[in-house]
Amino acid sequence: MSYTTPRLTALLLAATTLAACSGDGAGPTTRSQVTFNLAVGASGAPLRAFLGDTLTDPSNTLVLDTVQLVLRDIRFKRTDDDACDGDDDHDDDSLVAHVRHDDDSDDGDGDDGHADGCEYFNAGPYLLDLPLDTSIVRAFSLAVDTGTYDEVRFKIHKPRSDSGDGKDAQFLANHPEFDKVSIRVVGSYNGAPFTFTTDLNAEQRMDFFPPLVVADSVTNVDVTIKVDLDGWFRDDAGSLVDPATANKGGPNDSLVQDNIRDSFHAFRDDDCDGEDEAGDD
Repeated sequence: MSYTTPRLTALLLAATTLAACSGDGAGPTTRSQVTFNLAVGASGAPLRAFLGDTLTDPSNTLVLDTVQLVLRDIRFKRTDDDACDGDDDHDDDSLVAHVRHDDDSDDGDGDDGHADGCEYFNAGPYLLDLPLDTSIVRAFSLAVDTGTYDEVRFKIHKPRSDSGDGKDAQFLANHPEFDKVSIRVVGSYNGAPFTFTTDLNAEQRMDFFPPLVVADSVTNVDVTIKVDLDGWFRDDAGSLVDPATANKGGPNDSLVQDNIRDSFHAFRDDDCDGEDEAGDD
């Protein structure tokens, strides 16, 4: 099964000509390119440990057909610079009030070329399909200033038609099912079909160990975002929960939202094998 869906393909074409995992460079640019890739699996575990789209416990079977999420507003924090530290995680409808490098072009470059302590890209929204096997999916890329970065941040984002900059409205014209929805999962639980949605609107902060070094203006760096999808619909004992009970207002709403928050890990991945270059993500 291919997970390069028409939605993802359109995003790839609109964002930029991506640096390929095979080592092919991005198109001509005077600035470094950081390419974000998606993978599914537990932190520190090899991709082969992920068993695919069917999850089980002794009593239940959860089959995942599609897992889609919306990301927006990417930031890189420079080492030993606290310029990004004024914003706490938040679930309200406001956007982060930081220096923005807005991008209305087609090359995915949202930076203004200045070496800000917090390199902030008002990029997206991006609709991304998580791979439900051991593949690595290229998601989007950004041009980033040279420097050393110890943290990346992005927002799990619920689009709203009344957002101030109009980007959400444009996104929703193509994806109306994501109105005030940041994540959408379709599948079956013990044979019964379900659709799970959440309006989780939260900033994710992930440290780089060691720091991510963008050495010069021709560097192409791959960063993999690895999502522990197996843990989304499990309780503290490891038993599966029915995703339908995790929809807004359901008994497992908060449980699954917390699981999702804790499931993201990011690391440099130059060979695009889904493993941390430092050996521990």
